[in-house]
Amino acid sequence: MPYYPIFLDLKDQNVLVVGGGEIAERKILNLLRYGCHIHVVSPELTSQLEKLVVEKKIQHIPEQSLNEAMSDAYMVIAATDDPVVNGQIASRAKEQGLLFNAVDQPRDCNFIMPSIVKSGDLQIAISTGGKSPALAKKIRKEMQSLFGSEYGSLVELLGMLRTEVLARSDRSSENKPTFENLVNSDLLELIRKGDIDGIRAALRSILGESFPVDDIVAQVFRNQRRRTVTTESIK
Repeated sequence: MPYYPIFLDLKDQNVLVVGGGEIAERKILNLLRYGCHIHVVSPELTSQLEKLVVEKKIQHIPEQSLNEAMSDAYMVIAATDDPVVNGQIASRAKEQGLLFNAVDQPRDCNFIMPSIVKSGDLQIAISTGGKSPALAKKIRKEMQSLFGSEYGSLVELLGMLRTEVLARSDRSSENKPTFENLVNSDLLELIRKGDIDGIRAALRSILGESFPVDDIVAQVFRNQRRRTVTTESIK
């Protein structure tokens, strides 16, 4: 059976990860981007996970608290190096009607994690239905070169413009052509070039002179610079 693709809002949700090795670390570092509360059950943790515990970004709980943690969880990820243990955790999560994933064991999951291409709020999920994670990873690497940071800025710009357009009129029949014109314009290439004057001119030609183009464009590029600084500091 094929998997039904969805995007979950994990903000403030409890996510339980069983396992503290490199596999669990990769899963946790990814989950941290989505605003969830992560609880880890494992007798040992990698140095990176220990650091996250000290920084209070994740919570390390004792094995005897597993049942309690699972009863409070929204999602459970079994990421140990023991397939039998992973399967047991998945079975317990299934009994409680939870979302559960056992790493590299699609038969023990009710959802699988896709390979993600991400640029700002743009996310492209790639899946082979659990048949070849290696192929999904290869495709992700190929697509990363196609969807750079300019796409993140474009999505942010379009989102802010959409909010302002809808505030002026919520009539879909009127707004649809406007949104299509924005998407089909040269905005992406202008953002890629950093041509702020060109972006402003393009937006005014579509939205009109009275539209607050300057403030929106300035905010998008401020945010872009802030993300660039953050990324460089992480490196």
